[in-house]
Amino acid sequence: VDSCPDSSTNDSDGDSLCGDVDSCPNDAENDADGDGNCSNDSCPYDAENDVDGDGVCGDQDSCPHDAENDADSDAVCGDADSCPYNDDNDPDGDNVCDDP
Repeated sequence: VDSCPDSSTNDSDGDSLCGDVDSCPNDAENDADGDGNCSNDSCPYDAENDVDGDGVCGDQDSCPHDAENDADSDAVCGDADSCPYNDDNDPDGDNVCDDP
């Protein structure tokens, strides 16, 4: 008995959805991140697809919006760090980073 009688491709990705009703017939996870990219998604769990361009998908990136991934190692990502290249973060409080 054919489990997908109305689909010539049946269930090619093995996700238990017949090809004629599968929105992503070649993607078993059916666009897990919801970005509309079904089969050649370089970051299948990151809808922004490595928005900072550092080669690490956002779902695994400690600083998904900071390409330098906390350059000063102060545990604050550069996109939120007032002094991204100074781990002391303006210790004298003069609003000027003591960047090297």
